[in-house]
Amino acid sequence: MSPANWTNGSNDRCGEFDRRQPAARAAIRLLHNRLMLERRVWRDFVAVTFSVALLGLGLGSTLPLTALMLTAQGHGPDVVGWTTAATALGGVIGTFVSPTATLLLGRRRVMLGCLVLASASVVPLQYLNSLPAWFVLRFAFGFALAPLFVLGEAWINTLPGDAVRGRVVAMYTTSFTSCQVLGPLLTDWLSRSPDSAFLLCGGVFLLGAPGILLARDASEQAETTNAQTDPDAATNISWLGVLRIAPVIVAGTAFFAIFDNVVLSFLPLLALDYGFSQSRALMAASVVLVGDATLQFAIGWLADHYGRARIHLLCGVAVCLLLPLLPLLIHVPIAWEIYLYLLGGVAGAIYTLSMVASGQYFQGASLLRASGLISLTWNIASSAGPAATGVAMQHFGSAAMVVVLWLMAVVFVVVAQLNTRSNAAFTRDPRR
Repeated sequence: MSPANWTNGSNDRCGEFDRRQPAARAAIRLLHNRLMLERRVWRDFVAVTFSVALLGLGLGSTLPLTALMLTAQGHGPDVVGWTTAATALGGVIGTFVSPTATLLLGRRRVMLGCLVLASASVVPLQYLNSLPAWFVLRFAFGFALAPLFVLGEAWINTLPGDAVRGRVVAMYTTSFTSCQVLGPLLTDWLSRSPDSAFLLCGGVFLLGAPGILLARDASEQAETTNAQTDPDAATNISWLGVLRIAPVIVAGTAFFAIFDNVVLSFLPLLALDYGFSQSRALMAASVVLVGDATLQFAIGWLADHYGRARIHLLCGVAVCLLLPLLPLLIHVPIAWEIYLYLLGGVAGAIYTLSMVASGQYFQGASLLRASGLISLTWNIASSAGPAATGVAMQHFGSAAMVVVLWLMAVVFVVVAQLNTRSNAAFTRDPRR
């Protein structure tokens, strides 16, 4: 072959390779989207998710157990609301402390220390009857949980690429909520052994330590996760900047924080008022959590394919339509369980997609601030919401619970609609 012919042949082959490159890149991107995460990233995801999910089991059992024990001691729903508020207030302080503590001690040490503190704040409830002591311990419990959620959720959000973030975050929230589902069931079993109930609850938190020890720390993950970050995501935005860019994150978190705490603490009490047995009343909260756990991946898939802002808003509208039906369906067999299942699913998706929004909008230091803002919002809403609900139920009856939740859902829908109009980044096609 002459040099000219060799050159022409080489150019033809190069041209053919160039023509094939888009198809090859598309095939690689499709394969990556189907796998969602690389193998070593899956290990980190499973380890962190396992540890944080066990917090769901501990939280899901401790909240209703506390409510039942206080009620058994003759206290009203207002006292239950104030103890829940003490937990949330501790979480607010813990949120502000966690960045400094992480800088000084490292993420892994902070999370392990918080697991120990969470356990140590639950076990003494077994032996103390003083309300002030309960408030202090519930405050310490919230203080311990906040850094765990801030660091754990920021950790999870750094792992997936933007095109699959909805599904990956949904798997995380599904795992967390699945353990929360077992919480009220565990409470029902523990309430039959009152001499050891809080001792066993405290031990649950320590089971999360192995996962934190196994997962790679931030420096080890940097090479993997940097390749998956969204180039449009903000990297150095202040707390107020996070709120200005994405108010829907705060609104969605505030709604679900109130919904989650109110349902776990007050739905069993509302069901008891309607004549339910204790086991069936606790089962109602579990059905809500089952819907939250099992519908997240499907809703995450819809968000990844049809627009996260659109699905986020539709979930809020669905909650607004479903909540007024609660007193109408509570005595309708089968329909009641289906109703609770759907309500839990769409309400939980509001929080899931708020987490997805934080990972899509922000990365680096800004993502940590967004996760901190989520935790801060969660704890403030968890403090004000149950306290207000408890007082309202004390004065206006159990129907007040539905009114509080419906008003919060309306606020979320309004904010989500305004955010969709003002921020095009959240509405772009996540597959591009």
